[in-house]
Amino acid sequence: MVSDRCSLSYVGRRGSMVAAMRLLPVRDASGTPTLWVNADHLVSVQAVFRVSSVVSLSVELKMDGMPLQRVSLSEFEDRAAAESAFSVFLGELQAETRD
Repeated sequence: MVSDRCSLSYVGRRGSMVAAMRLLPVRDASGTPTLWVNADHLVSVQAVFRVSSVVSLSVELKMDGMPLQRVSLSEFEDRAAAESAFSVFLGELQAETRD
């Protein structure tokens, strides 16, 4: 769900390093990165569960200065498996903010 971080930096007009940020891909159910986020700017992360014959897990991400983003992560056989996957996703985001 979250992996393969990308580091970006740029040089200012006077030749000094201005900023560096690490962007993390948030992958959808197909494994494609649909959103790249800087975990340091996350304001809130919420799991959204939809239950039918399977449990669909989406995540809502709110970042500073951006509208709410929703990404469909995957489908699971039961709610417990979906909650476990969300815990792993959240743990990966938290690990990135500690680095």
